[in-house]
Amino acid sequence: MTSSSPSAPPAHEVLGRQALVLAVVLGVVASLFASVYLGVVTAVQEWLWTDLPQDLGWDGLPWWWVLGLMLVGATIVLLAGRLPGGTGQSPLTGLHFNVTPRDAGSFLLAATGSLVFGFVVGPEAPLIIVGTTVAALLLRGRDPKVVQLGMLLGGAAAIGLIFGNPFITAFMFLEFAAMGAVPAVALVPTFVALGTGYLVQVGVGQWSGLAIHPLSVPGVPEYSHETFPDLLAGAAIAIVAGLAAVVVREFGERVAVLAARFRAPVLYGTAIVIAVLAIAISRSQDVPGDLVLFSGETAMGSIMAQTSAVTVLLVILAKCLAYGLSIGGGYRGGPIFPIVYIGVGIAVLATIVVTDLPIGPMAAAAVAAASTVMLRLPFTSALLAVLILGTAGMTIAPFAIIGSVIGFGMRQALDRFDARRAAGSPALGT
Repeated sequence: MTSSSPSAPPAHEVLGRQALVLAVVLGVVASLFASVYLGVVTAVQEWLWTDLPQDLGWDGLPWWWVLGLMLVGATIVLLAGRLPGGTGQSPLTGLHFNVTPRDAGSFLLAATGSLVFGFVVGPEAPLIIVGTTVAALLLRGRDPKVVQLGMLLGGAAAIGLIFGNPFITAFMFLEFAAMGAVPAVALVPTFVALGTGYLVQVGVGQWSGLAIHPLSVPGVPEYSHETFPDLLAGAAIAIVAGLAAVVVREFGERVAVLAARFRAPVLYGTAIVIAVLAIAISRSQDVPGDLVLFSGETAMGSIMAQTSAVTVLLVILAKCLAYGLSIGGGYRGGPIFPIVYIGVGIAVLATIVVTDLPIGPMAAAAVAAASTVMLRLPFTSALLAVLILGTAGMTIAPFAIIGSVIGFGMRQALDRFDARRAAGSPALGT
């Protein structure tokens, strides 16, 4: 599988009340377990990278601590590869809703090692696996069609946790259905599972819920009126962001080929390179190391606050390299948040260089384009861009649409290129 669509369950007939009741139950249970998983990962991450160094009295992280943690993460991923399932499929192959409980342990161990120890992957893929695993275990022994539908519902509810609202995930599944990757009859139950899962976050009545995980870029000023120069600038920035995503994806593919032959050396080699990048950028530019490390989900405000074009450029280049090494080098997680961060960073750089450009619409165009190249989901990518930059207002919507269309065209061209290369076209010199 080479797209971001889930592996499609066969057509099923689990309809009516059974499917809706299943959606209600699995939406709640999967969201609960996903919340626990995300909470544990976040707590351990904060302890290792923030609390423990402060308790030890360190003023900043020593270089050897950063390198040591990343080597520990590489070792965990290497050990996970010896378990059944061999850590599953790369983030380059998209999102998967059909990982069996037998293989889930390997993937979740590798993903936890990747997320906690600073590698550039997102949490959405392991959250899906938590949801599908819970569903498969609860429905063990039932009709395979029921189990497959349950895994889809559980995975949907779990990934909905990280987006902060159910509509991005719902839109994603609409695109999956349009692509034929998800049967249309599963859409309403999926929507119900997303709704009940969201209730776990926001609470009901006197219960306040387990907490929302809002996905937004702070500090984006309102954009009140589109202009033709802004639209042209947005298109240009979308092209740059889309090309950056193409380069990252192709680089990740090359690293993945190498990792398939030399697993341990590539895991440790990429860990060392990423650690060196983070240390070098942090020390030379006096910025936090998390501008290069981790998914970027919580660092978008920090990159928005930068005022030096050199600093932002170096951070973007380092993040792109670290992202390509992470998704290609054998680490496990999701592909979404790092590419969103890169899109925001490219827009920030553009507005520093050309001071008259408004950040909101430029970021919307860049995020939509880069995300579409990486995910091949133009509608979801446009909606994602608008929602995470929501403080800018709905006037940025045309920029997100322009960006997603540009990104989709680039992804189609990239897919055609890959198809010709795989077929051994003489024009490609193979």
